[in-house]
Amino acid sequence: MRVDTLIIGSGIAAAALSQRLLDYDPNASILLLEAGGRVKMQDYNTWTTYLVNGKLPYERYYDLPYPDRDHPGENLNAGGTEIPLAGARALTYGGSTIHWGGWSFRLKPEDFYLHSNTGESIDWPFDYHELEPYYCAAEHYIGVSGDSHDPTVPRSAGYPFPAFPYSLEDQPMATAMESLGIGYSHVPIARHGITDTVSRHAPCQTTGTCKYCPFGARYAATNFLNDMQEWENHENFHIRTNVVVGKILMDDKQSATGVECVDKESGQTEVIHAKRIIVAAGTIESAKLLLRSTSTNWPGGLGNQHDLVGRNFITHPYFIFTANLPDNPQALQPEMNFPTLCSRHFDSPEQQAKGKFILINPPGSPLLNLAQQMQNGLTREKMDAYVSGPTQIQLHGMLEVFSRYDNRILNFNKINHLGMEETLVDYTKDTTFDQRMMEIQSHVSQLFGQIGATLSGKPSVSWRADHAACVTRMSHDARQGVVDPHLCIHGTDNVYICSNAVFPSTGAINPTLTLAALSLRLADHLHHRGL
Repeated sequence: MRVDTLIIGSGIAAAALSQRLLDYDPNASILLLEAGGRVKMQDYNTWTTYLVNGKLPYERYYDLPYPDRDHPGENLNAGGTEIPLAGARALTYGGSTIHWGGWSFRLKPEDFYLHSNTGESIDWPFDYHELEPYYCAAEHYIGVSGDSHDPTVPRSAGYPFPAFPYSLEDQPMATAMESLGIGYSHVPIARHGITDTVSRHAPCQTTGTCKYCPFGARYAATNFLNDMQEWENHENFHIRTNVVVGKILMDDKQSATGVECVDKESGQTEVIHAKRIIVAAGTIESAKLLLRSTSTNWPGGLGNQHDLVGRNFITHPYFIFTANLPDNPQALQPEMNFPTLCSRHFDSPEQQAKGKFILINPPGSPLLNLAQQMQNGLTREKMDAYVSGPTQIQLHGMLEVFSRYDNRILNFNKINHLGMEETLVDYTKDTTFDQRMMEIQSHVSQLFGQIGATLSGKPSVSWRADHAACVTRMSHDARQGVVDPHLCIHGTDNVYICSNAVFPSTGAINPTLTLAALSLRLADHLHHRGL
């Protein structure tokens, strides 16, 4: 089989890149290979099953937990800090957008100059203004609802949909932030809003079932790829699922000829030839594929001439602070299944050297479970007392951490339950991390104090690999990174990587919108370069 453009993966990078290339040439020859299977989307029966049993239909495409005494598990955590993979990513058609929260922040201008400003990591090979028009395009492609007048970052165009309003439960935290001079803003979120334009994707109905949206209002690459196949006339655009790519095949040091892969359903190994290859398989699998792609010219793996593939691994530590509130006189309860208030006050140049962070007022704060209390048989009077009485509130956030050469991911040379090679994660947090969390705790404690709440203790910190990045980072110099500013692997002329793996750094925010912007930028480059 021969194609012009072969894309490995089917997440947001593959979807956005394919759409842009097909906008230029509806007859473009493009094949997507996805290792996972399909999940029914916008399906009433699937949705009602989720409502009844609480189980999401794509959970079978999660990594299993690490092995322990009672469970065989899969993958290996080899470092000093456990980086859970289970639940962090969805190895399925559509990738992790099938379960993401939809937070769609932009990096800030100073994030592109991390090394120049702090001496950490490396700078991006271009600045914010190079990516800014692609941020605008990505927000429209994804369908982001946000505040177009928010001055947090410079923008040349507004969001496609207005911001969701702050909820009533946001008001105490907003007041606390105002009293302490801490800025806050609407969370830009990938939920379609009300519009007068024609779209197959319905606006958000606030059903509270965002993890499986029955309307397709939350962006999921699965829905968009389905639309491209079912509603658009692209006869040379194809997607194959349940195909695991084992290695990229090179003709010489510069040129790839195709890939060797296994069809999981037939068990057959085959070679697919392509004029150009884009690896869009997510941070971890993209690096593992390059490491498996050894040859005479690339004995350590494709792009690994300076032993950088898989190294500099990072993710965002996600922290949760909980506080006790003596009463809840307004009977505040969760209104929606996604947050509407955030603060990027500490996502600033002044905080960059220590690690910037953002704060999120979660949608489940105060922590109330009315359904459980009804099942417990509480009377109306007792229910009223429960809702207005003592409760707990939370404040969530993410912290920027910096790349270290020794933190890495590798192939583990065992096959997981999905037919893919297992992963070895070797990561140890910086010795300064705990001190930084104490500084953040001081700020959060003051905010809770303004509300009349008392911090209940140290935060819960998750190092789960949701935002894994930086393992094939981009650079001008091949001695510092794996791909060039156009995402082509240094030393090759037709192999590209398009995932969070290419980020030189991640700032304090979710990487998804930035990845979508990079995907659209890559599509423009490929179009202008030609085959």
